Order: sequence, then C-alpha cells, then structure tokens
Amino acid sequence: MQNKNKEFDKIIRYSLTTNGSLITDEIIQFLNKHKFSVELSFDGLAQDSQRKKGSSKKIVSCIKELLNFPDIDLEVNSVFTPETVDHISESIEFIMELGVLNIRLSLSIIKPWDQASLQRLEKEMIKISKIVLSHHERKGNIPVINFRDDLEKGIFSCAAGLDRLTITPEGKIWGCYLFPEYFEGKENSPEYQKFYFGTLDNFIENHENVYPRISSNYAQLSMDNFSTPKMNCFLCSELKNCVICPINAGFSGVSLGKIPQYACQIQKIKIRIRKKFQQEI
Repeated sequence: MQNKNKEFDKIIRYSLTTNGSLITDEIIQFLNKHKFSVELSFDGLAQDSQRKKGSSKKIVSCIKELLNFPDIDLEVNSVFTPETVDHISESIEFIMELGVLNIRLSLSIIKPWDQASLQRLEKEMIKISKIVLSHHERKGNIPVINFRDDLEKGIFSCAAGLDRLTITPEGKIWGCYLFPEYFEGKENSPEYQKFYFGTLDNFIENHENVYPRISSNYAQLSMDNFSTPKMNCFLCSELKNCVICPINAGFSGVSLGKIPQYACQIQKIKIRIRKKFQQEI
C-alpha cells in the first residue's frame, strides 16, 4: 500500500474504532508502524455499568500503553446516557489525567432524556468547562474536543454518501456504517430505496447512474432540512452551531430528518456552555 501511495501520489490514512478488548502488544506495534488513528470507546467511571463488567481496568491499561506510541493518534470517545449522566465530569477528568489529548464527549439520544436528567447534564457540563479551563491555564491545551469546536462554523450536513461509503459483509453499499443497522427490517420502506446504493457488483457496473441519484438524497440530510416536534430547524437561531447525526436521532424511533425535542435541548445546553467557555478562555 505504501508503494501505491508513491505511485499515485496519494496519502492513505488508516483508522480503527475499537472497544480495546482485543488489543494486544503485537497489534499496538502494527498500529504504530502504520500510523493509525485509533478511536477507543471508554466511558470512564460509567464503563463497568454501561459496558462489560470489569472491562474498565483492561481499557485503562490499554490507553496507557497506546499513549507510549507517538505514531498512534489516539482519541477516546466517552458515551453517556440519562442513567450515567452524573458520572460525566468525573469521568472526563479521569481520562484527562491519564494523559489523553483527544477526548470526545458523546451523549446517547436513543433513550429519552427527561427534564431532571437534562438539568443534571447542564450541571455536569458546567463542571467540565471549569475543569478544561483550569487544564488549559496549566498546560496550554484543550483535550476535550467538544470545547475546541468553532462556533458559527456553518450549517451541518451529514457526510454519509458524499465523502464516504460503507460495504456490508453481504456486499450491500450504504452511505455510512450506521445506515445498514437503521434500515434493518425496513427493506420495503420508501426510505430504504432512497438511501440504498445497491449491491457491490451492480454499483461497479452502474455507478455513473446510481451514485448521483442516491447521493442526492444523502445531500438533503443537513440541519436546515431537519425539524423537531416544535419547529423547523432552519428557524432556530442556533442553526449554525448545531450538529445532530440524523441516523443517531433515527435510532430513537423517529424518521430521518426528525429530531426528538430532548435532543434539541441537549444541543442547546452544549452550545450555551461552549459559548461561555470560549468567552472565558
């Protein structure tokens, strides 16, 4: 592959998403040799309650080992739910203290967030902003990716089908790896045909016709085309600051382009805290 890079004057980058359970010393050496970007799922203090019980110790050890290899670009993704919201700030601080320089805080919207959990989320986000601000004053960097994102960076548009494609083990082509799971059991729905590129063999043979037709449907998956139960998103004053994956929203039971009201509230909390953080920094 490296020879192909030189031959075609291209740069191939490798990435891996993992929960760390199968990572060995040999695998780490391979990842370092080929300069992999590694996204490791680790939920901090909520790990043992959300994932496999007892997995926390192994993942912490894995993180420490990966950090010893400078050619591995490590990002830790931590996912929290209404049930684990109270662990957010302590968990992020714990991961920061391990030395991780790229931490992404993710909030699951598959299950509803009630008003009590949303209030607890805001308190936790305020705590995190203070922790990250203190860290920045001491060390000069911002390890939590959510607080590095620029505000007013433009209207979010899903990149599925536009700069990426996914091939399933069965040889079906979709815009990203989340679409096959979302459309499982929905083969007869009109939406299925709108977003399904077809089989690999058919796509290779007819891509000049298939790709423009199907990708135009993916191009409609942008925030200005979405809506909540209360309003169309293009009417929102925070439109350019809001990022919601339509498929993640879809897993909550709504159709593509529909956003649950609690997901909208989560975004507004995150935006409000981020604005205050950027003012203080």
